[in-house]
Amino acid sequence: MLQQNMVVVKNAVKRYGKEELVLDGLNMTVSNGSIYVLLGASGCGKTTLLSCIIGARYFDSGEMWVLGGSPGSIGCGIPGPPVGYMPQDISLAEYVSTSDALYYFGRINGLDDKEIETRHRFFSELFQLPPTNQLMKNMSGGQRRRVSLVAALMHKPKLLILDEPTVGLDPLLRENIWAYLIKLTQEEGTTILITTHYIEEAKKANKVGFMRHGKLLAESTPQKLLEQFQCSSFEEIFLKLCEAQNNAVTLTEAQGSNMEDAGSDAFNHDQDKYEQLKESERVSKRQVSRLRRFKALFVKNSIQLTHDYSIPFFVLFMPIFYLSILLLAIGGDPKNLKIGIVNNEAGNCEYGSNVGNIWNDETTCYFGNLSCKFLNNFDNSIATQKYYDNISEAKYDVQRGKLHGIIYFHQNFSEALQIRVENVTFAKDFHLLASQIQVFLDMSEGPIGYFLQNNLFQWFLEIFKATMKDCKYLTKLASPPIRFEDPIGTTDLKYIDFVIPTYLPLFAFFLATTISCIVIITERLDGIWNRSLVQGVKAEEILVSHIVVESIIVVIQTITIILIVFPIWGLECRGSIFTAFVLVFLNGFCGLCYGFVISTFCTSLFTAIFSAAGSWLSMFFLNGEL
Repeated sequence: MLQQNMVVVKNAVKRYGKEELVLDGLNMTVSNGSIYVLLGASGCGKTTLLSCIIGARYFDSGEMWVLGGSPGSIGCGIPGPPVGYMPQDISLAEYVSTSDALYYFGRINGLDDKEIETRHRFFSELFQLPPTNQLMKNMSGGQRRRVSLVAALMHKPKLLILDEPTVGLDPLLRENIWAYLIKLTQEEGTTILITTHYIEEAKKANKVGFMRHGKLLAESTPQKLLEQFQCSSFEEIFLKLCEAQNNAVTLTEAQGSNMEDAGSDAFNHDQDKYEQLKESERVSKRQVSRLRRFKALFVKNSIQLTHDYSIPFFVLFMPIFYLSILLLAIGGDPKNLKIGIVNNEAGNCEYGSNVGNIWNDETTCYFGNLSCKFLNNFDNSIATQKYYDNISEAKYDVQRGKLHGIIYFHQNFSEALQIRVENVTFAKDFHLLASQIQVFLDMSEGPIGYFLQNNLFQWFLEIFKATMKDCKYLTKLASPPIRFEDPIGTTDLKYIDFVIPTYLPLFAFFLATTISCIVIITERLDGIWNRSLVQGVKAEEILVSHIVVESIIVVIQTITIILIVFPIWGLECRGSIFTAFVLVFLNGFCGLCYGFVISTFCTSLFTAIFSAAGSWLSMFFLNGEL
């Protein structure tokens, strides 16, 4: 004995939140090999009921039996190829063509390419599908709906669930669709559950159910319903049922002969369980391997990314544009730096006329206005000098951002330095303090501060060594006790050499994060994610396919970044170029995974990109780039 009912729902209750009751004790049966039309106004719970039948949602209470078991259980064919599902929304990717969409759904449901091509040609003629290479985003609503319908029909499912499949189609096409659906039930034994806005279409069904406010008011064959309620149209029947429900009239008597199989006989698990499990083995016969589904996902994702012109922008143009602006903006070493001079010894050194004096006799070297000697040899390429009368004014300008630092000379700088050099044994603390050149740098901009610090130190050593030479002393006396040997590599470092290593990995991270957010959220918003899950694709398979495809994008981005920075711009890679490539790629891969995390919490592209940008800005300030 074969299973009598393909779908049985008993006492189904579903709420959204605490107050909104969507399904209120609903009972429904869909006979095997029949067409069941569910009629009801928008918002009555039809789409919610269908989403529960396909396993996308679950009842808060109640029982359901579909294809030999409850959705998601071992004995049920849902999710999987035994069901064909067309949602109310189109749920097809915007940047795939007609052929791409049908090949994708055919492959994940176990069809080979030859069979897909044959059925594609058949449906193209039957339903007047758009050209094979036309993208979804360029189609009209009716064309998209036809492609969506064919995607559900391609693999000849045992149970076909269609949510308003004929909305927006012309009467001739609707007639063709209904003729084909009737043929499926008669020749293939397919069970079809349909919701529709065109109430007169229900006359072609084997059974009709009227739904309102989460309840099934009546269900039976069209002829029995017309006879029972003594009406000439379904509109009159529905009006009577609505009035009865509004007036709280008991419908038990009216439903007694119409709610066929809605009682315990339709849901007697003990009696029918064996037959239902036996039937489920037959409808679940087609098994699709994970590798085949992964290949279908990989091809679909690759095609979608190549057709979406925003992706090449992020992959190629964005790295080129951003890095070019960055390299041009940073350029060489910092320029137009300003440093304040407070010289209590010789004032402004008569604006260069006073260059200081050094003279010696047979035993002693004497210094006069030696601060001017230092300042006269101060290279303006390091910073532009600005003289101040006191250190308080100079510090105030540093705080306002007008200066990058201050150089301070004590009043008796030359005398104290002479004592420090000639008679260090008799030097007092105030001599040691007065002989120092005190430098106060603005370190709020770290790279610029360290750049100035290094150059000022080299400037001091050069002038002090020249002074020792003029005094006929060993120049090595001017060197500090600690000695830094030549570093491994080169000492010819520019400002950009310090900045670019931190920008490259962060930039790769941000680009990959943005792309993964856009791809995942777009797929969810388009509905292709949930529709794939209904057909048996696992969420982890979808994620792995995206990781593989987008990792290829990260590789392309990394190659682009490395080429722009090193061969094209001419920066030197002091080390293995392969190591640099791997480090930048790994940062991009981390950004890719971080984008997946963001996409799980965000429901729109705006919030996702805003979150990614906020994260990037935080890392920008925290990793020492500024």
